[in-house]
Amino acid sequence: MVWEVRLLMKKNYTNSFLLNALHLPVINDFESLANNIGISQRLVYLLANDTKKYYKSFEIPKKNGNLREIKSPLYSLKLVQRWILKEIFEKINVSEEAMAFKKGPGSGIKKNAEYHKYSLFLLEIDLKDFFTTISIDQVYFLFKSFGYNSQVSYTLAKLCTYDGYLPQGGVCSPYISNLICYKLDKRLKGLCSRRDILYTRYADDLTFSCDNKTILKKNKKIIEEIISNEGFSINPSKTRFLSPASHKKITGITVNDNRIKADKALKKKVRAMIHRTVVTGNYDEINIIRGYISYINSIEDGYKDRISKYINTLIKKEYKYFKNVVTAYNNNKFFKELNSMSFDESLEYNYNDYDDLENYYKYKKIVDDRKSFLNTLGIVEEELYNPIIEEIAMTQDEDDNIF
Repeated sequence: MVWEVRLLMKKNYTNSFLLNALHLPVINDFESLANNIGISQRLVYLLANDTKKYYKSFEIPKKNGNLREIKSPLYSLKLVQRWILKEIFEKINVSEEAMAFKKGPGSGIKKNAEYHKYSLFLLEIDLKDFFTTISIDQVYFLFKSFGYNSQVSYTLAKLCTYDGYLPQGGVCSPYISNLICYKLDKRLKGLCSRRDILYTRYADDLTFSCDNKTILKKNKKIIEEIISNEGFSINPSKTRFLSPASHKKITGITVNDNRIKADKALKKKVRAMIHRTVVTGNYDEINIIRGYISYINSIEDGYKDRISKYINTLIKKEYKYFKNVVTAYNNNKFFKELNSMSFDESLEYNYNDYDDLENYYKYKKIVDDRKSFLNTLGIVEEELYNPIIEEIAMTQDEDDNIF
């Protein structure tokens, strides 16, 4: 009995020395946790013990057509998770092999691709259900390893997880995943460094590269065993071996002739989204477009300037004849430094003057072309040319038929 009490006390022991060494807040109990975060104990209790109520769920499509479930924390829980991320997790270093979800020049999706761009052969492995595979127990022991006692570690773990697993969409989830994968990264790095293989991990995408095809293929089985041993599953449909003859892509970035480029299909999609936005005057997707542009620009220097030139050219086209399009564009510029769209009044008509019929037909064609495009998008817009002109045009057609 005495041994059990001592063990319980040991488990609840807060290692203040370790916490101070790691520059982490010293939290001994529930009360000090609430005080450190700056909220009431009651709210901490509710957030930790009734977590499901503090998330909203939605789905986004994957590339393969399936849906990915996102669990986004509500405002109160999001604030708490941000505090945990900033005050605890971001003070702990992740592995050098982790390229996602960390600050600094030695990381990022572009750096990940650049690391392998000179290698001849690539092996890409995707981890299945990456975030949700990480359990609350793993998160609990992560906090314990920092020096927190059992009670505090369990409460913090519950604040960062959903229904016993790490949710995709949680504020802390990306950084936690990097910390959980620290041992996996080091084991794979140790294996690869002895075999002249380069290794990096961008979230759930593992990339291995080498100039020797035989060595890379030979070690594939050992790599898979290490991954399995660390508690992760491989998505076989996304495992790819790429040779110099292949169209090489690393985490969506094209790597050919030792050059890094963003995905061609994505750039085409962005141009199409911009065109559709300008023509329809619907700017609901403007933040998504800006996000894509920022992402591509981080891979290809100068992309933002190139897309800005495209937009400045686009606004000079026939869309300038539609006042609603011009107004919508000027009120919702993609970037503030872009040129304004000027409304072109040259096709406005004197409705009682038959001489304006030539301009009318020109205007009508522009309107019809735009309406046809809108129809392909399922958008029906009211007639944009004046019905009086229609009447004049019909009269003119009748007069022409007399002769």
